[in-house]
Amino acid sequence: MTYTPQPTSRSLGLKLIVILALIVLMAIPVMFISFISFDRSSRADEVTREVSRTYGGQQRLLGPVLVVPYRETLANGGVREGDYVVSALQGEAAFADITVEEKSRSLYKVPVYTADGALTATLPSLDALPEAGGLMFDRSQARIVVGIGDVTGLQADITLNADGQTLTFEPFSRTTRYRSDRMMRDIDVDIEPALELAVEPAIGLARDPARTVEVLTDRLQGGGLTLLSVPATDLLLAGERDVSVSLRVTGAQSLSVIPFARSTRVSLTSDWPHPGFEGRFPPGDRSISEDGFSADWSVPFLRRGIPADGRAMDMTDLIHTGPNAMQVNFVSPLNPYQTVNRALKYAVLFIGLVFLAYFLMETLLGVRVHPAQYLLIGIAQAIFYLLLLAFAEHVGFTIAFLISAVATVALTAGYAGAVFGRNKMSIAAFVFASVYALLFVLMRIQDFALMVGALVSFIAIAATLYLTRNLNWYGDKMSDPES
Repeated sequence: MTYTPQPTSRSLGLKLIVILALIVLMAIPVMFISFISFDRSSRADEVTREVSRTYGGQQRLLGPVLVVPYRETLANGGVREGDYVVSALQGEAAFADITVEEKSRSLYKVPVYTADGALTATLPSLDALPEAGGLMFDRSQARIVVGIGDVTGLQADITLNADGQTLTFEPFSRTTRYRSDRMMRDIDVDIEPALELAVEPAIGLARDPARTVEVLTDRLQGGGLTLLSVPATDLLLAGERDVSVSLRVTGAQSLSVIPFARSTRVSLTSDWPHPGFEGRFPPGDRSISEDGFSADWSVPFLRRGIPADGRAMDMTDLIHTGPNAMQVNFVSPLNPYQTVNRALKYAVLFIGLVFLAYFLMETLLGVRVHPAQYLLIGIAQAIFYLLLLAFAEHVGFTIAFLISAVATVALTAGYAGAVFGRNKMSIAAFVFASVYALLFVLMRIQDFALMVGALVSFIAIAATLYLTRNLNWYGDKMSDPES
């Protein structure tokens, strides 16, 4: 049996090529929507920085450590002066009932927390300092030092309690003596943490070239911490001592604690139900519910990977807090930009699936669809992502996806019913709803998104090959495969 084409027949192959070109063309509006999403995300980051400057930002805490000035005679006859850092024997950070409140700025909300707790430690005796290596310690200038990421977040003075004594922390500083043979006199310079780099060049001419200084505040310039201290001599001359540091601090986005002791434990409890844990050391125990979370860390000495004590230049891993901190992030569920941007990466693929569905309905039902109609359907698919971004800023990604998907499926399925007949509307609605359901699944299974997307693409093209296996792609002659 032979089919004779109508005079108005057109090449289906050429039609498919035009549709593929339209799919590529739809990348342009998707790109502009991506620019809008990026701009909104940048604005959200800017608001977060503004709020952080007010409430303390990402707080990082370094618990009590012992810092003792030393002097060392080098083999070449020079002299090195610096700070010797001694970790606590045992340490613990405990913050119970961390309260979180969202601060609004325009459309954006930033979680801001208030943490009230204590850093406790068992500090060694000053008599236990190592005598080897030619180091000469000035025990009279020993200090107990703590670090905080942003002092803007302090809500009260930080105090140290030991055996009934209460000491208030002050900015860490030390007096370093520089000698100049040319000037035939000594110069004492009090180096404050914030002024140290500015002072050193000014005294460079007065320093003996053979004399070098390695103080702890030098090492802190890149560590993002402000150091505070109290005198340690009276407390630690008689032996090791248990000390407790009380502090009340506010911050935004995250709270982290450096493993400051040879063996460190951290315990955090909060009313925030959306925590995210980062850092080299994940919590050993954690519990998350709608009422909040609790988490506990334990970092023994060998796992910490940092020497128990050493010169400031050798304790970089203790001071630079990046991967070595135990960190919890206070994640905002109404910050959808990362997920929306991931959805936009799949936009051309899913627009292509909808175009492919229309093309199959056109060829199998024998109803011709103009390229301009495909273009209108593509624009509707692109506007889906604009709706998703707009609603997600107010109600979160999941509800925004549901609203946008239902609206877009209803629009495209209704249009398909107008083009192919009302009895085909339910089929179109099922197909388009399945496409958006797949997109939502891909957003939730990030680790398997590529594999699932690849399998779905393969299944879609395989189904197309099967359903179009008997089509006359040239449009000039159609023959029955049974003939």
